[in-house]
Amino acid sequence: MSDQPEQPTGQFQPLEPDATPGQPDVRYGAPAPKRKRNPVVIGLSVLAGVLAIALVVVIGLLVVGPGGTPAADSTRTPSATATAGSTPAPTLTDAAETPAAPVRPTECTQLFPAGYIESLTADGFLELNPAWAQPMLSESFGSNDDALLALLEPTDRLTCDLNKASGAGEVFILTNVASVEAAVQAAAIARMNEAGFTCSEETGGTMCFTERADPSGNTVGERHFLRDGTWVATRWANVAITGWTQTIVATLFPA
Repeated sequence: MSDQPEQPTGQFQPLEPDATPGQPDVRYGAPAPKRKRNPVVIGLSVLAGVLAIALVVVIGLLVVGPGGTPAADSTRTPSATATAGSTPAPTLTDAAETPAAPVRPTECTQLFPAGYIESLTADGFLELNPAWAQPMLSESFGSNDDALLALLEPTDRLTCDLNKASGAGEVFILTNVASVEAAVQAAAIARMNEAGFTCSEETGGTMCFTERADPSGNTVGERHFLRDGTWVATRWANVAITGWTQTIVATLFPA
């Protein structure tokens, strides 16, 4: 073997290309073949672009409005300041805070549930508005207090007299259901407090009562309920009145 290095021959032999047809020879930087685009992908891209443009248009209409005026914000709280000369429309809150007065019954039996009066008159001793008492009903009042009488007399009222069937006596319950103005209602409550009635808030109104023994030894008393322009005035003698006024109130102001 010679110690001299092998001399170049002056000829360059390129590497053999890959014999596999259709495969590019990347070893010498040969360009990659162009790929065909999938028509489905192209269609989806176009559709996405159209939808994006439509979404921008819709949002613009919602914000600005079709006439170029900003659309009203449905979540904005209306201003409480009314323009000059305008009358603010009533709100649901206002209506709830001002309850309407109840429709007053035109018959005494309408003040009580079915069977109530019958349970009190079954033995024939008492009768609701007996014939002998009817001529005096227009002048009969649910109070003996002069100041309260002065307030009751001018009112439009329904009078109910549970009295002895046989004639006048010291056993009865007499009730007026009257419509009154707010000033009369306030005056009546003030008078009862002044006269020593026991008054308290009950069933959305004011309940006042008093009871005593008269000089003849009869147990007499009064119970009044006032609410929203309605005055239930009752006086009684020698009879258990428990539940009478409350039953009327439950009819006039159902829960």
